[in-house]
Amino acid sequence: MVHLTIRRRTLAIGLLAISLTAIALPADAAGPSSVGAAQQKLAQAEQQARQASTALGAAQQQLAGAQAQLAAVQARVADLDRTVTTDTARLAALDLEVSHDKTELAAYVRSVYKSGGQEGALAYVVAASDIGEVFQRVAEMDRVDQAGKILLHHIADAQTAAHRALVDADAARGEAQVASQQAATAEAVVAIETAQLQTASVAANGHVTTAAHQLSAAQAAAARQAAAEAAAAAAAAAAARNTGTIYTPVPGATFTIDTDLTKPSGETAATLNAFLSGSALAGLGASFMNAEATEHVSARYFVAHAILESAWGTSAIAQNKHNLFGYGANDANPYGDALSFSSFDACIQFVAQKVAEDYLSSSGAFYHGPTLRGMNVDYASDPLWASKIASIADTIPG
Repeated sequence: MVHLTIRRRTLAIGLLAISLTAIALPADAAGPSSVGAAQQKLAQAEQQARQASTALGAAQQQLAGAQAQLAAVQARVADLDRTVTTDTARLAALDLEVSHDKTELAAYVRSVYKSGGQEGALAYVVAASDIGEVFQRVAEMDRVDQAGKILLHHIADAQTAAHRALVDADAARGEAQVASQQAATAEAVVAIETAQLQTASVAANGHVTTAAHQLSAAQAAAARQAAAEAAAAAAAAAAARNTGTIYTPVPGATFTIDTDLTKPSGETAATLNAFLSGSALAGLGASFMNAEATEHVSARYFVAHAILESAWGTSAIAQNKHNLFGYGANDANPYGDALSFSSFDACIQFVAQKVAEDYLSSSGAFYHGPTLRGMNVDYASDPLWASKIASIADTIPG
């Protein structure tokens, strides 16, 4: 008996295919509201595209396996078809042989009957010319009788074996045909799901393209907005410089470009050290608080200033010259013109004194109010420098 089995593949990807084809990345009619939102959409689309690609790869492997199994079962069916054909031909040959043997046996029986049956056989023996011939004729008759019996057994055994072989081949062929049908069904199911995932993958990659375009548009819009803000800030700074405008501090819980930089920040050496831990500025909390106590320069502002100018203390000017603020540097030769200090603490105390005297004191040469907006008039060539410092300072825990 031939036993064939089909592995029924239950794919857990149908729901995934449906969910992926339903992916949507709606965009505001006026375009993405921010670069951050567009970046988030792009990241989401890329993740969904990766999931779709992974699921599609798994489905394609399963499809290949199902197709291979179907081919193997179909080959087995073809082999069994050949076996059945061979066994059928063999049985037909045996039937022909049996028919021939039966004809010969019938002729023999008729000849014995016509010669007188047992009496004729006895007469045949008695008619021998001598005792030797008697034994010879008896042995000959025994051989004929034994040959007849052997022929009958041969006929029965051959027919039984041939019929058994044909029955077994037919049964195996039936099982193989069922297995082939099952394999064909499994292959069709996997092919359908693979096609669904192919569609989902194409859609997901389309969403990636859309999201990338949205991000590009958002970045372009942000760049235009930044350029406009920079131009406006530069114009305002130029106007303030020419007219000697003084910007009055604006109190509030949020740290802004109008926060009074001469007021206590509410920080402590411990809170600053906790915030700066793990960075190149670690352990400088006491230095910043000392500058605040001595020069009345907000430690919260000053830490933000150091982070922006030195990239958390990792810039070449910071590492090689202990200069955390790029003090003395200019756009033409920033590294070469930047001052060198013996330590980070020495730099903090020196720059705090200069900022307090020149920018935050009403008698200072560059005083336009004790705020980042006032400092930005003369301190930095970047018109958005004040906004950048304020955005960092607002994240420092108080």
